[in-house]
Amino acid sequence: MSNSIEFEELYMEFQRNVSVEWQKRLDRLVSGSQATILRSLAVNGPQNASTLAERLRITPGAVTSLSDKLISSGYAHRSRDVNDRRVVLLEITDQGREILQQFIIENKNVVKQLFSSLPEEDINHLIRIYQHVLANIATGKEVESE
Repeated sequence: MSNSIEFEELYMEFQRNVSVEWQKRLDRLVSGSQATILRSLAVNGPQNASTLAERLRITPGAVTSLSDKLISSGYAHRSRDVNDRRVVLLEITDQGREILQQFIIENKNVVKQLFSSLPEEDINHLIRIYQHVLANIATGKEVESE
């Protein structure tokens, strides 16, 4: 088996297994997308759907759908902008902050479980590799198909 094919197969298996672990351990709290919205609200304060969509690189419709779920769970609420009553903002609630904190702790536990047996040198290599891959994604770098 060529390195390229082996790498692709390992990558796909890795993605599937991480996804299963993620769903088992984290989705019982909130989905990854919901946690991302909560994190943005906690860090950046109240935001409208367009701002959240742009920041998170998802559609405003997806933000609305995710927001509805967060609101129905009591993790966020909508309010009007005091300077422009036409603008609807999404804000994190105290309950949302609590669930986000639980999510962050559980996320750290999942990462620790997945990578705990790796020596620090390998972790440093992974950091470098992840940074490089994320840079490729950010620049839209494509390679020719084989």
